This record gives sequence, structure tokens and C-alpha cells, in this order.
Amino acid sequence: MAAKRRDGDEPQDADATSKLSRLLQTEVELEAMLEEARLEAKRLVELAESEAQDRVQQFELQVQAHEAAVRDRIARERDAAILSIREEARNETQQLDEIDDATVEALASYMLDFLLGDPGSRGAP
Repeated sequence: MAAKRRDGDEPQDADATSKLSRLLQTEVELEAMLEEARLEAKRLVELAESEAQDRVQQFELQVQAHEAAVRDRIARERDAAILSIREEARNETQQLDEIDDATVEALASYMLDFLLGDPGSRGAP
């Protein structure tokens, strides 16, 4: 009877072996797919990091260009303001130089009278 069982179990054993073989094959295929997925994920991460670095470099270049443009604009505005102040100073100096000596003496005398409070001046008490 034991021999008959073995004979009767052989198709089941073969079927179980076949199923086990397919299961092992599926496991091998899934492991291979998992490894491919890991490699693809690693490649995508490296690609994303590279793209991020490129964007950072582009942004830094834009910031440097903008900073240079702002510095140039500020320098031009500063130089224009300095020229304007110098021109105004030249004009004021020229106007002062055009005042004749008699007017300067009259203004000086008026100021002395005003400050000292001499009678007849606006500074008199």
C-alpha cells in the first residue's frame, strides 16, 4: 500500500515541484525587476540632483549679473550726484565772485551794526 501511495503521490509531487519551480522563478523575476527599479530610481535621483545643481548655478549667475547691474546703476547715480554738486558749487562760487567790493563792504558793515546793536541798525534794542 505504501508503494501505491507513492505511485499516487507522484503526480501531486510533480505538480508541487512544478508550482514550487514557478514560484521560485517568479521570485527570481521579481528580484530582477526590483533591482531594475532600484537602479532606475538611483538614476532618476542622480538626474534630479544634477538638474537641481544646474538650476542653482543658473540662479547664482543671474544673481551675480543683477548685482553687477545694480552696482553699475548706483555708481552712475553717485557720479551724477557728485557732478551735480560740483556744478552747483561752481555756480555758487561764480555768483559770489560776481559780487562787487562795495556790496561786500556794505553787507559787512550792516552785519557788524546788526550784531553790535548800533543805533540805526536793525540790531538796535
